[in-house]
Amino acid sequence: MPTLVIKDTGLDKIEYGTKDTMTATKTKTPILEIPQSMTVITRDELTMRGVQLNFTEALRYIPGVTADQFGFEGRGFEYVSMRGFNSLSTANFRDNLSQQGRGLYFADFITDPYSLERVDVLRGPTSVTFGRGDAGGIVNRITKLPTATPIREIELQYGNFDRKRIAADFGLANEDGTLMFRLVTSALDTDTQVRFPNTGGDRAQIRRFYISPSLTWRPTNRTSITLFGDILNNRSQASAFYQAAPDGRPTNTLLGDPNFTRYSTDQASVSYKLEHHFNDSVTARQNFRFMGLNGRYREIDPGFDPDTETRFAADGRTLRRSAFGTRERVDQTVLDTHIEARARTGPFNHTALVGIDWNRVESTLKYFAASAPTPSIDIFNPNYNQPMPTPDLLAIDGVQKIDQVGFYVQDQIKFDQRWVLTLSGRHDKVSSVTDVNVFNPQHTASKDSAYTGRAGLTYLFSNGVAPYFSYSQSFLPQYGLNFFNNSPFEPTRASQYEVGIKYQPPGTRSLFTAALFELTKTNVLTFDPRSPRGLTETGEVRSRGAELEARTEVFRGLNAIGAFSYVDVKITESAEGFAGKMPLRVPNLTASGWLDYNLGTLNVDALRGFFIGGGVRYVGRVFNDDANTSTTPSFTLFDAVLRYDHGPWQFLINANNIFDEKYFTAGPGPGGGSFFLGSRRTVVGTLKLRF
Repeated sequence: MPTLVIKDTGLDKIEYGTKDTMTATKTKTPILEIPQSMTVITRDELTMRGVQLNFTEALRYIPGVTADQFGFEGRGFEYVSMRGFNSLSTANFRDNLSQQGRGLYFADFITDPYSLERVDVLRGPTSVTFGRGDAGGIVNRITKLPTATPIREIELQYGNFDRKRIAADFGLANEDGTLMFRLVTSALDTDTQVRFPNTGGDRAQIRRFYISPSLTWRPTNRTSITLFGDILNNRSQASAFYQAAPDGRPTNTLLGDPNFTRYSTDQASVSYKLEHHFNDSVTARQNFRFMGLNGRYREIDPGFDPDTETRFAADGRTLRRSAFGTRERVDQTVLDTHIEARARTGPFNHTALVGIDWNRVESTLKYFAASAPTPSIDIFNPNYNQPMPTPDLLAIDGVQKIDQVGFYVQDQIKFDQRWVLTLSGRHDKVSSVTDVNVFNPQHTASKDSAYTGRAGLTYLFSNGVAPYFSYSQSFLPQYGLNFFNNSPFEPTRASQYEVGIKYQPPGTRSLFTAALFELTKTNVLTFDPRSPRGLTETGEVRSRGAELEARTEVFRGLNAIGAFSYVDVKITESAEGFAGKMPLRVPNLTASGWLDYNLGTLNVDALRGFFIGGGVRYVGRVFNDDANTSTTPSFTLFDAVLRYDHGPWQFLINANNIFDEKYFTAGPGPGGGSFFLGSRRTVVGTLKLRF
């Protein structure tokens, strides 16, 4: 009978810092030499903070980033704001390729956090190297891929709201490391905090399954080919959007219905990464991904009286409703090919990059309205599980295709081992075709092109201090439709000035950064208060701010993360008359801090293997309406973790919002609408075995 050999895998080693990244420049570059603000979230940090349900949990301790803008998100959508700009899809990158192709209504690619090795957050315009990088920045998800070191990991999890999850990560390689394989999978079954009143306890649920195989072949020591793909199935119900009374007071009433509201998404991808080193100086890379998403959704919107255009009946408590459904498809194909060359010309060392990328997104939408009336609801005494009409009337039939081809060049020039000049340029050509059939067929075709650039200068002191200055631009075609005139959105452009300083003590992975920036963006998409899911374009928005970050080991065994952001975001051009106002749901101040300590460093046998940690998060007040007359107050939340490592076993208890603070991330503003309830206390236990 074979014997299972259990190995001590060194689980007590925790690292939050890193020195290099390929996200900012597509070349392996020390973070100190990047003339832009960025953060790297390691796998150790993701594990320690218990990031497993929604990807946005990973971004809660990052400066310049506001996660969970719409409170608790049970559907999987990754709502993120970066430097004051909504980045739901536009910041979505994976393995240096765009993953931001989105549907015309609900459809959006989502991420299983367990599938990630690390997360790179690059702030500010990134269009030069990534084409579709937006003004606020990008969030680059780095996938777990095969390694020469065998991996055998099983994880079981249980938490409140009857949360049950199982995950596994297996990797193997042949003796000479020329063939490596990895399989990552997870399954989630959980209730949520979203509870329908007067139903005896009905809660919205989430069912999710993920699997990702990958294979790396190294035919020579200069060539590697990695094939990988994934499948993610997501089934969920309502989010924590609570209806406001006519006078603006929050209620416990959800607009949806437990027997009707459904979000069903099936997404899959296939990718490859090819890298060949011609010699020690020249390297060619090609990255490819095809992603597809099928979605079927049913939801309920507020209804309006056609004569008075009011949501409520005359009694001030009966809310009109309108049931609808969508069927959506999104296909995205991305191909990036570039050559990196390292050379020396006199006193200058060059790392040059020349490349071309292609990005195609095709989105389809069928929007069905209900021909029969939708039952209204009493917001103070709701009656759920009423018979709902079937959305059977095809109201919108839309198709949108966007093709983008970009040519880019970059040179990182180092002089005297102290000065680093980064110069980048890009030219994009974009064509789009939109066909929408509402009452009459409507065809829109357009072509556009743009030049964007980036220039940055960094000086490297011998003590690890690196001041820098940069100017960068972005150009981004925008997916989706303006449902108030059924037209496609115009591309958005942005430019930014940034000055900052980084400090990385020699021989450490600690990193301290400070940055000041001024960022201007045109054709900004904002949420239109006439519809919870409608979008409209605001002329121009300017964002000025300051960011501070520290990621360090204070002393042996004590890790610390600190982040602070202040932004002054103003609408500078507005056809609606809101110039000088602050956009909706943008906090002007956020701050966070995290500490964890390895008690084993105290050399007390009883404490060996134990870790404790905790964090605090502060999010400032936000405006709820374009006129800035209504605000949602600030809130402060506390998190904690207890961890125990024993040989190959690891046990964690993570608690977020440990004092169960009831807070809202935003409110409805004048005229009613939805309150967005934040995440309530979650306590999750995780048992992991590596063997």
